[in-house]
Amino acid sequence: MRIGLVEFILILFIASITVGPQAALFVDRWMRRADRVRALAARQKAEAQAQMAIEREAMLHRFRVASNVFAALAAVALVYALLFRPIAAPPQPYTPGDVAERTAQTRGGDAADALDLKAYEMGDAIRVQDGWVYAAASLPKVGVLQRMQPDGSGCTEVLELPEGEITDFDFAPDGTLWLTALEPDGGKLYKVTTDSLGVKMEPVVSQIDGRVLACPAAVAVKPDGKVYFTDAAQVPARYGLAAALRTELFAHTASGCVYVYDPAARTVEQVLGGVAGASALALSADGETLYAADLAGRCVWAVPTTGRELTAGGKGCAVFAQGLPGYPGALAVEEDGTVDIGYRWARLGWLEDHADGTLLRGAALRLSESMQERLVSLPASAISAERFSSDGALLCPYGGRQLGSVTALCPAGNRIYVGISGAGELRWIRI
Repeated sequence: MRIGLVEFILILFIASITVGPQAALFVDRWMRRADRVRALAARQKAEAQAQMAIEREAMLHRFRVASNVFAALAAVALVYALLFRPIAAPPQPYTPGDVAERTAQTRGGDAADALDLKAYEMGDAIRVQDGWVYAAASLPKVGVLQRMQPDGSGCTEVLELPEGEITDFDFAPDGTLWLTALEPDGGKLYKVTTDSLGVKMEPVVSQIDGRVLACPAAVAVKPDGKVYFTDAAQVPARYGLAAALRTELFAHTASGCVYVYDPAARTVEQVLGGVAGASALALSADGETLYAADLAGRCVWAVPTTGRELTAGGKGCAVFAQGLPGYPGALAVEEDGTVDIGYRWARLGWLEDHADGTLLRGAALRLSESMQERLVSLPASAISAERFSSDGALLCPYGGRQLGSVTALCPAGNRIYVGISGAGELRWIRI
């Protein structure tokens, strides 16, 4: 049976009337259900986002609280480290000296005037003996004594001090070498002799009245053989002489002393006390006057070699030079009585402006060694060394880029040999 178009349309019409309402109702219910599902999903998403926002805010709050706590703890730790952490040498108030006016023209050194130290760094002592130039030098944790001809030839090692630092040395009239040294177990005064078996180092002073030498920094031998030496200050010296002197510069404990050792009697006596960094010694040509550098006091004392138990600035202790432009770390006396003074660091205005207080200087003492090094310097524009007449009159200042932080001086003929901190060469100035 074939269905025509009319019949087909009639069937569709009847079906639409019969089924259409139900289909429409089904579609409506499906659409409503879909709307509810979408609304539920949207609500759940919104709730999830809100929860995430709450959790994120809580996390940020905890982070901010932790950051604030950490910052507060760091600030407390910093304040403690800079202001309250115990230090071995608490700073003491003092009155700084004035700076004397300099009118003389500063002379400089020539870059060519230098002797190569053969991969070593310059140390803290220079001497000329029997036509040879002797210089203390160093490698990391090793101190050596070198000698060479004035033209730099024949450079050899005289002795080596493993795990130590030679701070100074001097020759006795009989040729015996006396040297001061810093070693891991403390400071020592050594007697050095040479025989067919080689070089013999004998420690003769390592303690005074049961106290270990803290920082022996200088030695000078009198024509009669008596040996004068210093204990720069009662401050820690485990990082070497420069660090110990820097500690005394900041702390100004004025605990440095000068002693004399009598090889014949094997006795030690105190010559001078109360020095704020007994960094250098020198004897007059006749051996009657002893010059002692007062590092933090920026002056040089003159005392009779026969003096005992004297106090810096007290009776029997005269001022040879004061108001110096830097902190003296080296001394030498020429045959005509001329006194040469070398400056380890230039005067620090910020330090001496707070000489009567201890807060800022205490903070400086609590800094690391590297940071302390950055606080002290001797710029190219500063005076590195000066020459004075025997009566204390300024003759000539020296400075310039070829010099720097002076750790040693030694006049010889028409030269002044100059040790510069950190230099790989021994420099000299034409007189």
